[in-house]
Amino acid sequence: MYKKKMNIRELETISLRTLSVFVHVCRTLNLSLAADQLELPKSTVSKEVSRLESHLKAKLLDRTTRRVALTEVGAIAYDRALHLIEDFKTMQNDVLVMDQQVQGLLRISAPPALGEFLSKRVLPTFLKRWPKITVSLNLTYDFEDLFSQGIDLAFRVGDIHDERLISRKLGSSTRILVASPEYLTTQGKPQQPSDLISHNCLRFQFNPGDTEWALTSKQSTMTLPVNGNFFCANISALKNAAVNGLGIAQLPINNIMEELGKGSLVNILPDWHVPPMDIHAVYRQGLNKPKKLAALLDFLKEEKNLFNWSI
Repeated sequence: MYKKKMNIRELETISLRTLSVFVHVCRTLNLSLAADQLELPKSTVSKEVSRLESHLKAKLLDRTTRRVALTEVGAIAYDRALHLIEDFKTMQNDVLVMDQQVQGLLRISAPPALGEFLSKRVLPTFLKRWPKITVSLNLTYDFEDLFSQGIDLAFRVGDIHDERLISRKLGSSTRILVASPEYLTTQGKPQQPSDLISHNCLRFQFNPGDTEWALTSKQSTMTLPVNGNFFCANISALKNAAVNGLGIAQLPINNIMEELGKGSLVNILPDWHVPPMDIHAVYRQGLNKPKKLAALLDFLKEEKNLFNWSI
């Protein structure tokens, strides 16, 4: 069935002030008394009632110098106006309660690798503390527009260039060189960075082509070309490939703590690692933070050690 679209310009409006004055007059049936109670001039009260009558194109009150009475149409208008005002007050109260309580939907964005860590180490504890909050976690490598996409908070790795955003540094993401014991047994363990050129290096990249790895130590920084038979723009996939003996990978410490602990991955060239990149929590500048967002920011501040990953 065809449904005609609503044209907002065709809608006539009347203010809640006018409705409130009308309701008060209906309750008192006395313009002077209503004006006194509302602390308005009697002429203003009379004009508001006339404005509503003109808007509805109907006589709502029989007014004489001695009495005020509701017309039949006025009684209907009074009942509807009363409900509208009460509904608005209820809406105000609901919004106020929602804003004062730590509850509601919290939209979060993060890179997939960091999102995996958040879902394992951060969000479960946070949601146990605030069970009335619901989290929507969107995993993407794109720097989403928090304003147009309604994101409450985004976790970002690297420099922040959007001046509209407030950023809070949480820690640093450090990638180390790892391989499985199986791979090192069959292919040998690199003794220095230049040895990586002859190894099967699993690369984090979107498109085929030459890859350079930048590595740093306490003494120096260097860049060297690497190659291999597997590349992927997904940290979990690279980790699985490394665990299963395919080659050497650069992986974030926070994503391989369990594998390092079990020994399924070994940190090779421990004096060298990828230059760290800062991790930030960013949210919209000028936003009057709802309680749910403030609660998450406070939690991240309290649990800042979660993002301190030592080499």
